[in-house]
Amino acid sequence: MAVILGVPPEDLRRDIADRTTAVSQRYHRGKAASRVKLLHQEMQLAYVGSPLALENTRNNLLDMEDDE
Repeated sequence: MAVILGVPPEDLRRDIADRTTAVSQRYHRGKAASRVKLLHQEMQLAYVGSPLALENTRNNLLDMEDDE
């Protein structure tokens, strides 16, 4: 990612680690959005009966309950 952005990797890591930077906020927002899309896809696969997706969805729901 640092190569694509044209910044030194250590600068990018430092900015991501510092939650007050705009870089960190965008990174974490993008990461959360990707997770939501993946979970949505998993739910769709579970809906049509994919055994692995059903198991993963069950585990995801248990994780969500643990996080509450």
